[in-house]
Amino acid sequence: MTSEFEIIDRYFKKKTKQTALGVGDDAALINVQKNYQLVTSSDMLVENTHFLKNTNPSQLGWKSLAVNLSDIAAMGASPKWATLSISLPKINHAWLKKFSAGFFKCADKFGIDLIGGYTTKGPLSISITIMGEIKKNEALLRSGAKINDDIWVTGQLGLASMGLASLQGKLKLPPRIKIKCIRALETPIPKTSLGSHLSRYANSCIDISDGLIQDLRHILKASKVGASLFLNDIPCEKFIHTTKQYQFLLNGGDDYELLFTAAKKNRSYIKKIAKKTNTPVNIIGTIIKKKSLSILSEQGKSVKFNPKGFDHFA
Repeated sequence: MTSEFEIIDRYFKKKTKQTALGVGDDAALINVQKNYQLVTSSDMLVENTHFLKNTNPSQLGWKSLAVNLSDIAAMGASPKWATLSISLPKINHAWLKKFSAGFFKCADKFGIDLIGGYTTKGPLSISITIMGEIKKNEALLRSGAKINDDIWVTGQLGLASMGLASLQGKLKLPPRIKIKCIRALETPIPKTSLGSHLSRYANSCIDISDGLIQDLRHILKASKVGASLFLNDIPCEKFIHTTKQYQFLLNGGDDYELLFTAAKKNRSYIKKIAKKTNTPVNIIGTIIKKKSLSILSEQGKSVKFNPKGFDHFA
């Protein structure tokens, strides 16, 4: 009978490139550069809450790490190390082989060492702790937004939530858009390259996991400011405007794009690093003094919107 230690050795023990001691002992050993700080974040994916039961295990392996990388990117840091704890209802070698392949495909692409974790029996759930480095006092916080800052986003918003609705049979999409949306849902691309440069130019940042409106509100609350957004400037599939289904764009979540604010004087620098890192970016609004959030149409009229995003306990 296969033990948890055999599972670790077979699927998750891999030679590390930037770690003093990785998987195999009671704890890992990592060396942090002088004058740098360790940045760390944890996340959990639970079956039927964060992913569907029939999700491809390879794509699930990728996503489980990618969503954590997005948190490190939002801090302006460079990701380095991860731990993986996984609860399995039973040992399925075919599933484990695909899951670990997807996980390490993401890890190799973004230069991550897997340095530890835990395996146990139980309902399928995946917990990852991600760690990275950033120079002291250079981390991007939610509390740094300044009045008159531009509000920026990377990529397109609403794709992942439309992909989920499509898989659940709640939304009918044209085939081309459906493929694009499901890809965005199952294999998000964390914006680590842009994120590691942003601390020089941005004042605040967050990754969009629970929806544009909810995550922007975190910045506004922490910074004690307000915002005005321009609906037609928010990048999305034309399908959303055509069908007027703005809930996917504003409240959908699972985008894992970066939402950040920066002084207007830094526009050219941000566009330059966006081009260098091949990251689409758009200005979608402005930080204002009044502690409110408004969305304006192309004609300058106020647009009604749902102020809530994803909530685990709603």
